[in-house]
Amino acid sequence: MTRDLFARRFTARLPADIPRDWLPSSPAIAALLNTYTVLVPANEAFYMRTINACLPRIADPALRATAIAFIHQEAEHGVAHKRYWRNLDRQGYRFRTFERWVDKLTFRAIERIAPLSLRVSMVSCVEHVNAYFAHEFLSQRILEGAHPEVRALVEWHFAEEIEHKRVSFDVMQAVTPSYAVRFAGLAMTLPLFYGLMTFGMMRFLLQDKRLFRWSIWRQFLDHLGPRNHMLLRTLKHMIAYARPSFHPSQLDDAALAEAVIDRYSSRAQNWLEPANRGRAAAKQPLAA
Repeated sequence: MTRDLFARRFTARLPADIPRDWLPSSPAIAALLNTYTVLVPANEAFYMRTINACLPRIADPALRATAIAFIHQEAEHGVAHKRYWRNLDRQGYRFRTFERWVDKLTFRAIERIAPLSLRVSMVSCVEHVNAYFAHEFLSQRILEGAHPEVRALVEWHFAEEIEHKRVSFDVMQAVTPSYAVRFAGLAMTLPLFYGLMTFGMMRFLLQDKRLFRWSIWRQFLDHLGPRNHMLLRTLKHMIAYARPSFHPSQLDDAALAEAVIDRYSSRAQNWLEPANRGRAAAKQPLAA
């Protein structure tokens, strides 16, 4: 049985001396996750606005309440990752112009021109990708050896992505059950997501003067191929989403997420706490 969905606040201190090489085993993966951190606040804000706009169209009270809890979880993710931006600034990275342009030219532009049905389809697809990222990083223990606070930030976020992975899909099905709309969201989201992540990763590697080092790319390609076979599993995961019979619950990895949440909520770590706008505040939607 999965636990109720509610928002948690990430309370771990992010010390000022976190090094650029916070994941010594793979600088390319660190650059990829730095990009993820930069994109999260605008991403999550887009998800929140989209799901909030869907609330009046959701007839099922239970799904509506869960969707509101999802909104509050995503809000906490944006807050926590934006805290880490201060560390990226201290490390000397330049990323804020990139983030502003991505927000303006992707999320804000999509909101102006795309109907709500397509926007919620895109949110459902990218949440599927987020849940896949989460499953891979947690099950493969890719972040072992990472700086503890950065690892905690990413793993907590990934655990909650698994925890709420079915919500946006269920909202999409309630608002626009059309398979054609779901497939259109898939076709638009995948190149956009992976294109932005790849471009951002390359920008971070360029600033580290590592973009043209074969050893860095060999490590990254090992993740995709011989060592972790991540590329093949990624393709299978995306193909699964395209099946008409697909539902996120078909991959049961709730225990994986719960173990992470329990670890960072324990007395030994005590890096998570219920957010003020968790269970109680989840009874009310955000203002439109």
